[in-house]
Amino acid sequence: MTLIRITSADDSRLNRLIPLYEESFPESERRKIGQLKRMIENHAPMYFNAIECDGELSGMFVYWDMGDFYYLEHLAVCPEMRNQKIGQKVLDYIREHLSGEHLLEVEPAVDEITTRRINYYRRNGYEIVEKQYRQPAYDNPEKSYPLWLMSNRDYPDRRELAEHIQVIKEEVYYKPCL
Repeated sequence: MTLIRITSADDSRLNRLIPLYEESFPESERRKIGQLKRMIENHAPMYFNAIECDGELSGMFVYWDMGDFYYLEHLAVCPEMRNQKIGQKVLDYIREHLSGEHLLEVEPAVDEITTRRINYYRRNGYEIVEKQYRQPAYDNPEKSYPLWLMSNRDYPDRRELAEHIQVIKEEVYYKPCL
């Protein structure tokens, strides 16, 4: 498994990944494609990666390097490549190459699918650290959606978590809307 950072909106892999992005994430959990392309080219903290396995495009993984921590934003595997443990390989890569703290958003556990997703992340070392989190809408920071935050570490000092949440909101949601 290889991650290849996409830095150009003209990258042919990006054009093949856009349908996966649109199919995998509801509109409230993704950017408009024009904004995504601008950010890929101009927003250094964001790493939009193509996932390749044995030279074949297999999915996408987006993370942010926030300096003190990493924010894991989107992970999706192409339908024809599912059930090959590619998502697991990406999480193993994160554990081995992105040392330090990781934060990610998940939908609240309201049904079997959302519960399974949370349990999957738990098996990989993540725990729920905040259930009152509200994700700002990608296209309108005035709107928000309830999500939970998970992390690979605990937060005995809740102020530190609050600071990291503010950094995520500023870098990921508010700054790109300007």
